[in-house]
Amino acid sequence: MTAIDLIRHATLILGVVASISCSVAGQQATAFDDLEMHLNKKMVGPEAVKVIKAHLIESDTTAPLENLVAWSKAGFPDLHDEHGIWKTEAISLKFGVGTSICYYFSTSPSPNQSTTYLKILEDLKSDDYISYFLTGMAYQFVDPVVLESRVVRLLQEKDSNLRSQGILMGSTLAKENHALFVKYEQMLKSDYDAHVRTAILSSILGWQRKEVALLAFDRLLSDSDEDVRKPAARGLDIAAERRILTTDDLPTILPAMLRTNDSFVRVSIGYAAARLSTPTSLYIRSDMFTDQLLYNFIQMVREKGTRMHSALSDTELAKEWLAWWTPLIPEYTRRIRIVH
Repeated sequence: MTAIDLIRHATLILGVVASISCSVAGQQATAFDDLEMHLNKKMVGPEAVKVIKAHLIESDTTAPLENLVAWSKAGFPDLHDEHGIWKTEAISLKFGVGTSICYYFSTSPSPNQSTTYLKILEDLKSDDYISYFLTGMAYQFVDPVVLESRVVRLLQEKDSNLRSQGILMGSTLAKENHALFVKYEQMLKSDYDAHVRTAILSSILGWQRKEVALLAFDRLLSDSDEDVRKPAARGLDIAAERRILTTDDLPTILPAMLRTNDSFVRVSIGYAAARLSTPTSLYIRSDMFTDQLLYNFIQMVREKGTRMHSALSDTELAKEWLAWWTPLIPEYTRRIRIVH
């Protein structure tokens, strides 16, 4: 074989190898197209989607779930320098990786899925963001019996961070599991750590249930920590906004407004009462709805009680509120504008 023939033969071989390499790379890229579509649908940042897909292709992996977990556990060493400065947006990337892990659990279920998911949670516990994200999604991939067992165990831990993790992990389960909800209720009133009590409120406020609204009201009045009272006030506001509570509940919430010395609590209750007794087509001007405005109402009902030689009953107080607030609605509200 002449030198020219050898060169031609070698060129042919290189061409075949290059063609095969391109074909494999193309197949790998195509294999992650569905993941890319899913991440885009979940509103993961485009740069993060690009980085995740590129990583999986370059890794030449046939086990993307295990690959992503290992990458996360290692702390994404290729994405930041020795000083910890990231080459991409870290939170977006972590959200994308957490979403990707859930995607592979959804598309490739297995008999030992519960065990695998809980092990991944344990493996990634050092990454606060991904751990929080996956903890909140556990109800989708872990058997309810297994999940409840893990949640109950976490709620009994001495470490408040572990108790908070248990609260988040079981929040969806507790919505239908009365015994677990009762445990949440007890902890909300008795747990010594404000972070845990806040976690409980945050996990249940979206349920749109009256019992939850009343729990939030109780914490607004009774909790010693400001960081707990704030979400409690938000819970009361949500209940009024969505009419989980109604004007029939005014006798329940209004008396506390007269008893409290805390202006934040007083305004929170007054705002909820106003929301309940205002048409839903209007919003209340928070810049005008002040503690001084409520003080005027409080003084009025107290003076009336003095004249009657007896404090107003809860029902009478609610009637006085409606009679006082209704004429003020045009001045203190505006019509909600729907932008199309």
